[in-house]
Amino acid sequence: MNMFFNKHTGLYYCQSSGLYYDTKMSVFYKMVDGRYVYHSAAKSEDSATAYAKSSIRAVVRESSCHKVKQGMLFMFTCMGGTIGREGKLTAVFPEMLVSKRHATITYCSGKYFINDEGTMNGTYLNGTRLSLQKHVSERFELSHLDEVKIGSTILQLHIHLNNATCKWCEPGLNNEVDTPSSAGNSSNRKSTSAATISTAATIYRQAAYAADNKKRKA
Repeated sequence: MNMFFNKHTGLYYCQSSGLYYDTKMSVFYKMVDGRYVYHSAAKSEDSATAYAKSSIRAVVRESSCHKVKQGMLFMFTCMGGTIGREGKLTAVFPEMLVSKRHATITYCSGKYFINDEGTMNGTYLNGTRLSLQKHVSERFELSHLDEVKIGSTILQLHIHLNNATCKWCEPGLNNEVDTPSSAGNSSNRKSTSAATISTAATIYRQAAYAADNKKRKA
Protein backbone atom coordinates (compact mmCIF):
# COMPACT_ATOMS: atom_id res chain seq x y z
CA MET A 1 0.00 0.00 0.00
CA ASN A 2 1.31 3.44 -0.92
CA MET A 3 0.89 5.67 2.13
CA PHE A 4 1.08 9.47 2.11
CA PHE A 5 1.79 11.41 5.28
CA ASN A 6 -0.20 14.54 6.14
CA LYS A 7 1.91 16.67 8.48
CA HIS A 8 -1.15 18.72 9.48
CA THR A 9 -3.19 15.77 10.75
CA GLY A 10 -0.32 13.44 11.63
CA LEU A 11 -2.07 10.62 9.77
CA TYR A 12 -1.02 8.42 6.86
CA TYR A 13 -3.45 8.23 3.95
CA CYS A 14 -3.82 5.15 1.75
CA GLN A 15 -5.06 6.23 -1.67
CA SER A 16 -6.10 2.74 -2.76
CA SER A 17 -8.32 2.02 0.27
CA GLY A 18 -9.25 5.60 1.21
CA LEU A 19 -8.29 4.93 4.83
CA TYR A 20 -6.25 7.00 7.27
CA TYR A 21 -3.77 5.36 9.65
CA ASP A 22 -2.77 6.71 13.06
CA THR A 23 0.68 5.36 13.99
CA LYS A 24 0.38 6.48 17.62
CA MET A 25 -2.90 4.66 18.25
CA SER A 26 -2.27 1.89 15.64
CA VAL A 27 -5.80 2.24 14.24
CA PHE A 28 -7.43 3.04 10.91
CA TYR A 29 -10.00 5.76 10.25
CA LYS A 30 -12.27 6.63 7.38
CA MET A 31 -13.64 10.07 6.56
CA VAL A 32 -17.43 10.35 7.03
CA ASP A 33 -19.16 13.72 6.68
CA GLY A 34 -15.92 15.54 7.40
CA ARG A 35 -15.17 13.49 10.54
CA TYR A 36 -12.65 10.70 11.20
CA VAL A 37 -14.52 7.53 12.12
CA TYR A 38 -12.84 4.38 13.46
CA HIS A 39 -12.55 1.68 10.84
CA SER A 40 -11.36 -1.90 11.33
CA ALA A 41 -9.27 -2.38 8.19
CA ALA A 42 -8.98 -6.10 8.87
CA LYS A 43 -9.84 -8.64 11.51
CA SER A 44 -6.71 -10.74 12.01
CA GLU A 45 -3.12 -10.69 13.21
CA ASP A 46 -2.00 -10.56 9.58
CA SER A 47 -3.62 -7.18 9.01
CA ALA A 48 -3.90 -4.07 11.14
CA THR A 49 -2.27 -5.61 14.24
CA ALA A 50 0.74 -6.88 12.32
CA TYR A 51 0.91 -3.61 10.42
CA ALA A 52 1.40 -1.82 13.70
CA LYS A 53 4.24 -4.18 14.68
CA SER A 54 6.51 -3.67 11.70
CA SER A 55 6.59 -2.11 8.29
CA ILE A 56 9.04 -1.19 5.57
CA ARG A 57 9.63 2.44 4.76
CA ALA A 58 11.35 2.34 1.39
CA VAL A 59 13.15 5.62 0.75
CA VAL A 60 14.36 6.56 -2.74
CA ARG A 61 18.13 7.13 -2.63
CA GLU A 62 18.47 7.92 -6.32
CA SER A 63 16.56 7.57 -9.58
CA SER A 64 16.68 8.72 -13.20
CA CYS A 65 12.92 8.28 -13.55
CA HIS A 66 11.37 11.73 -13.93
CA LYS A 67 8.38 10.91 -11.70
CA VAL A 68 10.46 9.41 -8.90
CA LYS A 69 12.28 11.91 -6.71
CA GLN A 70 15.03 11.42 -4.16
CA GLY A 71 13.52 11.14 -0.69
CA MET A 72 10.15 9.74 -1.83
CA LEU A 73 8.70 7.28 0.66
CA PHE A 74 6.86 4.05 -0.13
CA MET A 75 5.20 2.00 2.62
CA PHE A 76 5.06 -1.81 2.66
CA THR A 77 3.06 -3.51 5.42
CA CYS A 78 2.35 -7.11 6.36
CA MET A 79 -0.05 -7.19 3.42
CA GLY A 80 2.98 -7.02 1.16
CA GLY A 81 3.14 -5.13 -2.08
CA THR A 82 4.24 -5.02 -5.69
CA ILE A 83 6.70 -2.80 -7.52
CA GLY A 84 6.28 -2.20 -11.24
CA ARG A 85 5.98 0.20 -14.15
CA GLU A 86 2.26 0.93 -14.14
CA GLY A 87 -1.06 0.15 -12.51
CA LYS A 88 -2.38 0.21 -8.95
CA LEU A 89 0.80 -1.04 -7.30
CA THR A 90 2.53 -0.21 -4.04
CA ALA A 91 5.38 1.53 -5.86
CA VAL A 92 5.28 2.63 -9.50
CA PHE A 93 8.43 3.52 -11.44
CA PRO A 94 7.28 4.54 -14.94
CA GLU A 95 10.33 3.77 -17.06
CA MET A 96 11.01 1.10 -19.69
CA LEU A 97 13.74 -0.58 -17.62
CA VAL A 98 10.98 -1.65 -15.23
CA SER A 99 8.49 -4.41 -16.04
CA LYS A 100 4.75 -3.90 -15.53
CA ARG A 101 4.94 -6.26 -12.56
CA HIS A 102 8.59 -6.30 -11.57
CA ALA A 103 9.09 -7.44 -7.97
CA THR A 104 6.97 -8.56 -5.05
CA ILE A 105 7.50 -8.00 -1.33
CA THR A 106 5.80 -10.45 1.03
CA TYR A 107 5.52 -10.81 4.80
CA CYS A 108 5.72 -14.11 6.67
CA SER A 109 6.32 -14.94 10.35
CA GLY A 110 7.58 -11.48 11.21
CA LYS A 111 9.98 -11.22 8.25
CA TYR A 112 9.85 -9.50 4.88
CA PHE A 113 10.96 -11.10 1.61
CA ILE A 114 11.42 -9.98 -1.99
CA ASN A 115 11.43 -11.85 -5.27
CA ASP A 116 11.86 -10.91 -8.91
CA GLU A 117 8.86 -11.74 -11.11
CA GLY A 118 10.89 -13.03 -14.05
CA THR A 119 11.87 -9.67 -15.50
CA MET A 120 14.23 -8.80 -18.33
CA ASN A 121 16.35 -6.27 -16.44
CA GLY A 122 16.29 -7.91 -13.04
CA THR A 123 15.97 -6.95 -9.39
CA TYR A 124 19.13 -6.23 -7.41
CA LEU A 125 19.45 -6.71 -3.67
CA ASN A 126 22.57 -5.08 -2.21
CA GLY A 127 24.15 -5.14 -5.66
CA THR A 128 23.38 -8.77 -6.50
CA ARG A 129 20.89 -9.76 -9.18
CA LEU A 130 18.30 -12.21 -7.84
CA SER A 131 17.71 -14.30 -10.97
CA LEU A 132 18.46 -14.82 -14.65
CA GLN A 133 16.54 -12.91 -17.30
CA LYS A 134 12.89 -13.96 -17.45
CA HIS A 135 13.32 -16.36 -14.51
CA VAL A 136 11.23 -15.86 -11.38
CA SER A 137 13.60 -15.75 -8.42
CA GLU A 138 13.26 -17.42 -5.07
CA ARG A 139 12.32 -15.26 -2.10
CA PHE A 140 15.14 -13.41 -0.32
CA GLU A 141 14.82 -12.10 3.21
CA LEU A 142 15.05 -8.33 3.65
CA SER A 143 16.87 -6.59 6.49
CA HIS A 144 17.05 -3.06 7.82
CA LEU A 145 19.07 -0.75 5.52
CA ASP A 146 19.11 -3.20 2.63
CA GLU A 147 19.13 -1.58 -0.80
CA VAL A 148 16.94 -2.70 -3.70
CA LYS A 149 17.61 -1.52 -7.25
CA ILE A 150 14.85 -1.72 -9.86
CA GLY A 151 15.47 0.04 -13.14
CA SER A 152 17.33 3.25 -12.33
CA THR A 153 15.75 3.54 -8.87
CA ILE A 154 17.56 2.56 -5.69
CA LEU A 155 15.43 2.09 -2.58
CA GLN A 156 16.85 1.97 0.91
CA LEU A 157 14.68 -0.14 3.20
CA HIS A 158 13.95 0.92 6.77
CA ILE A 159 12.33 -1.85 8.80
CA HIS A 160 11.19 -0.68 12.21
CA LEU A 161 9.22 -2.41 14.95
CA ASN A 162 6.15 -0.83 16.48
CA ASN A 163 5.89 2.79 15.32
CA ALA A 164 9.57 3.66 15.47
CA THR A 165 11.24 5.69 12.74
CA CYS A 166 14.65 7.20 12.21
CA LYS A 167 15.68 10.59 10.85
CA TRP A 168 16.13 9.08 7.37
CA CYS A 169 12.60 7.74 7.05
CA GLU A 170 10.55 10.08 9.24
CA PRO A 171 7.96 11.98 7.16
CA GLY A 172 9.13 15.50 6.51
CA LEU A 173 12.77 14.54 7.03
CA ASN A 174 13.07 11.76 4.47
CA ASN A 175 14.19 14.10 1.71
CA GLU A 176 17.55 14.69 3.35
CA VAL A 177 20.45 13.74 1.14
CA ASP A 178 22.71 12.39 3.90
CA THR A 179 20.97 9.02 4.04
CA PRO A 180 23.13 6.21 5.42
CA SER A 181 25.02 4.42 2.65
CA SER A 182 25.38 0.67 2.63
CA ALA A 183 29.17 1.04 2.53
CA GLY A 184 29.32 3.54 5.36
CA ASN A 185 27.03 1.51 7.63
CA SER A 186 28.25 -2.01 7.00
CA SER A 187 29.31 -2.31 10.63
CA ASN A 188 25.85 -1.68 12.10
CA ARG A 189 23.53 -3.04 9.43
CA LYS A 190 22.13 -6.54 9.29
CA SER A 191 23.57 -8.51 6.38
CA THR A 192 20.70 -9.76 4.25
CA SER A 193 21.19 -13.49 4.05
CA ALA A 194 24.76 -13.01 2.84
CA ALA A 195 25.36 -16.70 2.26
CA THR A 196 22.08 -17.06 0.37
CA ILE A 197 22.78 -14.02 -1.78
CA SER A 198 26.28 -15.31 -2.51
CA THR A 199 24.82 -18.65 -3.53
CA ALA A 200 22.32 -16.92 -5.81
CA ALA A 201 25.14 -14.96 -7.44
CA THR A 202 27.11 -18.16 -8.00
CA ILE A 203 24.10 -19.90 -9.54
CA TYR A 204 23.50 -16.87 -11.76
CA ARG A 205 27.12 -16.87 -13.01
CA GLN A 206 27.09 -20.63 -13.61
CA ALA A 207 23.83 -20.46 -15.56
CA ALA A 208 25.12 -17.57 -17.64
CA TYR A 209 28.37 -19.46 -18.33
CA ALA A 210 26.44 -22.60 -19.36
CA ALA A 211 24.19 -20.58 -21.64
CA ASP A 212 27.24 -18.96 -23.26
CA ASN A 213 28.89 -22.34 -23.84
CA LYS A 214 25.69 -23.69 -25.36
CA LYS A 215 25.63 -20.81 -27.85
CA ARG A 216 29.26 -21.42 -28.82
CA LYS A 217 28.69 -25.13 -29.46
CA ALA A 218 25.63 -24.32 -31.55
